Amino acid sequence: MEIKTIVGLSLVAFSSLMIFICMMRKKEEFFNIRKTLCDHLKIFKPCPSKYWIFYGLPLVFSVGLALIYEASSGFYTEISVILGIILSMLFAILSILTSQDYSTINNKTQKDKAKKVLKGTTNAIVFDSILSLFLMLYGLVIIVMSGIKTIEIPFDITILKTVASGVAYYVFTIILLNLLYIVKQMSKIIEFNIEVKKSNKEN
Repeated sequence: MEIKTIVGLSLVAFSSLMIFICMMRKKEEFFNIRKTLCDHLKIFKPCPSKYWIFYGLPLVFSVGLALIYEASSGFYTEISVILGIILSMLFAILSILTSQDYSTINNKTQKDKAKKVLKGTTNAIVFDSILSLFLMLYGLVIIVMSGIKTIEIPFDITILKTVASGVAYYVFTIILLNLLYIVKQMSKIIEFNIEVKKSNKEN
């Protein structure tokens, strides 16, 4: 293997590890992925079976899919385009949520319910955005690594490619499932807004 390739791989691995450590720190001021992850997992706390649906079944699905089809460079390129569209949609939804104002609601129960739904939806959007950005960077690294012909691996590379494909399928499946959750939450917000307007007219 060329020295330039070794240095490049070392820099990529070191910088990736440091970025991950910094973002997972408990008292990270700029952007705390750890807090976002914990807040997102709390959403399903009232119904533990949802953890299996959102994280267990996608793992089984991804393993099966990885055994059937090995993700190619073209797959990661197409996924990046799809993720770009998803990110645009998530940011558009986020801008809609920021315009919601429930300070005028007198009913405390309704106000608390609205705040809870808004907080859960916002957190799901941030979580989905993080996964989308991660998968885009992951795909970029896989494409670059597949283009390096000078790497000598002392074991069967097929296993490594299957694992890499499985990770991509798993993350993408979770993104889609969380997207469905966000859409469901948005429908709740729309229904709630209709109820509030109706009650205001009656009063």
